[in-house]
Amino acid sequence: MLTYKEIEREDLPLLAAMYVETFNAPPWNDAWTEETAGKRLRQMAESETFYGICAFEENVLCGMVLGFSEQFYDGVLFEIKEFCVRNASRGNGLGSAIYHEFEGRLQEKGINKIQLMTLRGNATEHFYEKNGFETDKDLIFMKKCAK
Repeated sequence: MLTYKEIEREDLPLLAAMYVETFNAPPWNDAWTEETAGKRLRQMAESETFYGICAFEENVLCGMVLGFSEQFYDGVLFEIKEFCVRNASRGNGLGSAIYHEFEGRLQEKGINKIQLMTLRGNATEHFYEKNGFETDKDLIFMKKCAK
């Protein structure tokens, strides 16, 4: 059985360790350290509208989802910045359970628009499609790297 907890600053070191384990593995194969992951999570947690939950299975951290809300002319939009499930816990519906808990909590706050960025094609895109997300036809993601 999963239990959930709203993320607080004291949770960040534990979350950073899971972040490194998760995102340094496929399909991302990043090169995070606990220091860089901790800094990223702290930066987000300092946002005025930060919100997130972490999930535990038998008192073991198994996942998290977090981000922040933004006011738009027609309502409030929540942007998921990070969502991960511990590698050993993937593939058994845990991610969907965590997401649905999170979505319900956002709806209780009056937030019913959610957006995120994820890798195209891989299991990540399929996961979000399976949970009701669709590719936005009106928006594109652009980037520029310094030369």
